[in-house]
Amino acid sequence: MIWSRVRAAFAGMLFAVLSASARADDCKLGRIASLDFTDNGAIVVPVSLEGTTMPMAIDTGAEGSAVDPVAAGNLHLIEHPIFQDMMYDAKGEQFTNMAVLHTLGMGDMHANNVKMLVWPSRMSENGAVAGVLGPDLLRQFDVDIDFGAHKLNLFSQDHCPGKVVYWTSADVAVIPMHVLNTGHIVLPVTIDGHKLDAMLDTGSTHSFLSMEFARNLFGLTPQSPDMTKIGTISGAVQTEVYRHSFKSLGMEGLTIGNPAVYLHDNLVNYSLTQGPHTGSRLSDANAAYAIPELILGLEQLRHLHLYIAYKEQALYITGASAPAAAVPGPAAPAPATAAH
Repeated sequence: MIWSRVRAAFAGMLFAVLSASARADDCKLGRIASLDFTDNGAIVVPVSLEGTTMPMAIDTGAEGSAVDPVAAGNLHLIEHPIFQDMMYDAKGEQFTNMAVLHTLGMGDMHANNVKMLVWPSRMSENGAVAGVLGPDLLRQFDVDIDFGAHKLNLFSQDHCPGKVVYWTSADVAVIPMHVLNTGHIVLPVTIDGHKLDAMLDTGSTHSFLSMEFARNLFGLTPQSPDMTKIGTISGAVQTEVYRHSFKSLGMEGLTIGNPAVYLHDNLVNYSLTQGPHTGSRLSDANAAYAIPELILGLEQLRHLHLYIAYKEQALYITGASAPAAAVPGPAAPAPATAAH
């Protein structure tokens, strides 16, 4: 995820969908792309950048799409400095450059003149991730993530409202979601009976709750029982990271038992020295840069089948079609593979 004081403008995207779009009158879904993905702490799919296939992470929590600095160099992308915007990654490191790709492709979806942030430092040591595809691109489609089959589908938004559940005839949880101006998705959830706002973040390996909020609502401190110190995040500042297992996480009748959540102070708030602290609650569509109470990451999401209907502002959820193998996370959250 990428948090900023001022959002960059991701203009100039021109999408050309080669496959036929679904017609609203017959309610059929129009599949635009269907890609296998790997789950190694991030949802990684093959994406064509300037005609070269590279691994990119699907990150609904990003401020915008971004490319690894080494990948940008290998593609000979022309970079331009960002003058007026202050943008930071999860470690508090500032974005300073932006690049323009002439072509980007996923399945039958092709985009021209795509502006991408250049990540401040290497995203992965071995080049396992060459960048992230954020909501500036994803929100143009319905995004279907089947963790059981390890399949990512992009569908046209030109279909009848609510006619999207193609994979099952069983009951489906339909969760109203709030799409902010940034494209971030905010959902109502409950943890141990307490109502929270959560941001759906497919770019985060784990789920996160601010230590301040955990203390205020649940009375948790680093000395509390079942509080395990995981490590330290090092960036613009350092903060200790803890792991705590709650009893339940609920979403519109769907319950996840014993969800493990990482707790730490927010690094980005420390790195921003101008202006007042915005708080931790995303309750207004215009509060685009407030930090949500909960970051809902892959550790919980990978047991589900998610259909994200951005235009409808609804999230359709069932259990995954088959048990998804758990992937061990890093000793401490880090931006390698864009996990934050």
